[in-house]
Amino acid sequence: MRNNHAFLTPRGLLLVIAILGCMIHHECDGLSGKSNFDAKPGTGRVVTHRASAVFALMESMKRKNAFAIRVLEQDPDYLNLDQRDRAFARLLLSTAERRSGQIEIVIKSFERKEKKKTSKPRLSDILAEAALRIGAAQMLFMDVPKYAAVSDTVESLRMHPKIKVAKSQINFVNAVLRNIDREGGPVLEATSTIDNLDPWLAKQWIKQYGKDTTKTIVGAAMSQSPVFVTVNHAIDNHHDYDNDSSIITTTTREDQIMERLEQIRDVFTTTDDEGDALPAELLQVGSIRIPDNLGGAVSKWPLYDEGAWWVQDVSATLPAIALFNSLSSKYGEKHIGGMHVVDLCSAPGGKTAQLCSMGFGSVDAVEFSARRSRSLDQNLKRLGMEDMCNVVIADGREYEPKAIASPVRGVLVDAPCSATGVGSRRPDVLRKSIDMKELTTIQRELIVHAVDNIVEVGGVVVYATCSLLKQEGEDQIDWLLSDKGSNASSTQLETIPFTPGEIPGFDDCIDGNGWLRVIPGVLPGSLTFCDGFFVARLMKVAK
Repeated sequence: MRNNHAFLTPRGLLLVIAILGCMIHHECDGLSGKSNFDAKPGTGRVVTHRASAVFALMESMKRKNAFAIRVLEQDPDYLNLDQRDRAFARLLLSTAERRSGQIEIVIKSFERKEKKKTSKPRLSDILAEAALRIGAAQMLFMDVPKYAAVSDTVESLRMHPKIKVAKSQINFVNAVLRNIDREGGPVLEATSTIDNLDPWLAKQWIKQYGKDTTKTIVGAAMSQSPVFVTVNHAIDNHHDYDNDSSIITTTTREDQIMERLEQIRDVFTTTDDEGDALPAELLQVGSIRIPDNLGGAVSKWPLYDEGAWWVQDVSATLPAIALFNSLSSKYGEKHIGGMHVVDLCSAPGGKTAQLCSMGFGSVDAVEFSARRSRSLDQNLKRLGMEDMCNVVIADGREYEPKAIASPVRGVLVDAPCSATGVGSRRPDVLRKSIDMKELTTIQRELIVHAVDNIVEVGGVVVYATCSLLKQEGEDQIDWLLSDKGSNASSTQLETIPFTPGEIPGFDDCIDGNGWLRVIPGVLPGSLTFCDGFFVARLMKVAK
């Protein structure tokens, strides 16, 4: 069965493994490229890629829709699969997660009406439901042989080491999948990509952006994100990237940066199916888009161990760029090396690494979680930045610079948020209920503390979230600058507006207030599928 919905083809299988380094924090940036879980020895069972996907989805459902890809990465049988099978398992699972709403509608239309759901489903019921979703994802959205999709998915129900699935359940799953194969097309056509959203979130986006833009946002979330890397400019300017005589030979800082960017871009060149060169793309903003066919673990990519780059979505680079631009414009770039700046919510460290790479003289990376701060330390060590940064384990709402430290000229507040802007890599966030009151309260406390107690008068605070909800972006800055915000903060602030040409490729994201609102699916070229983001830049005019 075919329909006019986009299919994921086998050639795209290796792309999904390339996302390993992008799934930490708000999923806006990531550095290690390794799983968050310790691999364990295999169990000795023979488990297929489809079975791995089914088992991971079942565990995710048991844990109230935990991020299924992370669940998959804990499975030793998945880790024992070869690279191609791991890629296929990830693709199955990510497709089932992205399209969960549409898949559920189609499945329900073919389930027996007399089927009753118990108040507390048995594990075998959850496993059967997971198999249905994985099977339907293949039938409806992937270009795979239908016979194998049905038979292998059904067979996975017999592979679980602890759960016994009744023959009647196996027959039921088989029958539903075969009915979907024969008759599922018209049912799918009657659905919408918006069906994959939590109803409250869908209502909010339609209210804030309109239905057409909401469909654009969701369309981008249904696609696999490209992988971007940020280049480390803090390492030795004369590092021999090519392992030959090709070294940095230019003298100006600007020329050194460009030469390093071009060299890192070149080491990521791959070849297409015809053997022709497929180069990485160097964007004007300074990020590098990795070729989609570069497979394998990120930690195995060129120059990973040398710390020459880290994985970071291009949108996630904007807050640090905004801070650098404003401070270098006001004081002169030559004074950056003498400035003290703070990254208030720093783990896993992508933005902290940017600040070090940009040459700020003193960088405080504040992180509330001791566990996440250890990850931050490890990432900075790989990048050779451990001595360029002071990692502080503290609540960002209470942190204050040491009295002997130099005054803080700039603060980055990449606040905890709903992460609704990263739905392409974290489709689970699009289905979760959001405690907006708790999140917005934390965000306000962080930004108020930053402007009142951390940054000096004349300094700059950049507020950012990877959320597409205006309650976490525009509304927060409106509140801060309003009379209501003045009741919470005694600080006088003014917006430092973004200007056309300041950040190449993002002019269309500048709103009427001079803030940045990045919407997935709207920008052209490689920026089309970058994460959704909000960034505002403020100057502390007076205390």
